[in-house]
Amino acid sequence: MQPKYEAISAGGNASFVCKTTSGPGWKFVWHFHPEYELTLIRRGSGQRFVGDHIADFRAGDLVLLGPNLPHTWYSRQPIVDLPHVATVIQFHRDCLGADFFHRPELSAIAALLRRSAHGLHFNATKGIAERIAAMPGLSPLARLTELLTVLDALSYVTGAGQLSSRGFEPKPRLEQRRVERVLRYVNENYARDLDVAEAAALVHLSESAFSRFFHSASGKPFTRYVNELRIGRACQLLAETDRNIAVVALDCGFNNLSNFNRRFLDLRGVRPREYRAQFHSAQK
Repeated sequence: MQPKYEAISAGGNASFVCKTTSGPGWKFVWHFHPEYELTLIRRGSGQRFVGDHIADFRAGDLVLLGPNLPHTWYSRQPIVDLPHVATVIQFHRDCLGADFFHRPELSAIAALLRRSAHGLHFNATKGIAERIAAMPGLSPLARLTELLTVLDALSYVTGAGQLSSRGFEPKPRLEQRRVERVLRYVNENYARDLDVAEAAALVHLSESAFSRFFHSASGKPFTRYVNELRIGRACQLLAETDRNIAVVALDCGFNNLSNFNRRFLDLRGVRPREYRAQFHSAQK
């Protein structure tokens, strides 16, 4: 299933969206938008889908999503007498000016926004959650200053967990030109056999030197990165198409179905068929 584009408008008296949503439950609406989104679940439970990540959510769940990352919150069993409640904040990076977050005083927030490209889950303090919950009731100017205060506080929260893998929709943030060249090569050729020697030649290194260089720059071995990218692509195909699993494996660079199943289980904790069933069952 292809994610749907969601058009977001802050209205004429605000530069960003800050709202409380409530109802008996949330339907499965797989979507994306170019705005950042900060979502606090104040009441309710269900499943949270972010990129290729699936997890349960409950009251207190706090997530920051980067632009264009497909996502949805889904509650399988609506509760009429005790509605689900969430506070949602959505803002474009340039909502306060093209260079606003480039200011040195906002460097911690800028780093937080970069980290949110694949989604961040916070074990937020009660104080942060209370501030977010109160924001929709503030005046426009107070909401603006409170947004910066909340983002600054979140930038110092330790242990925030990344949700979606980089393989789902890679947005490399490594600055080194050589690494960017290698990542571009992998992203364009992941569906075929990838040769370490060919990748090393792109950056004029021997295979052994390349292996050390790539691990140092990316934090993982070259083969591990390639497998994560391929499995991330496979998750997209399993979720958004009805292609046969063997075809998905081939499309993502796995010539052996058994190897595909092993790698998928290693990286996702479930087999491809179980992942597809888990994703699609939420739509029924």
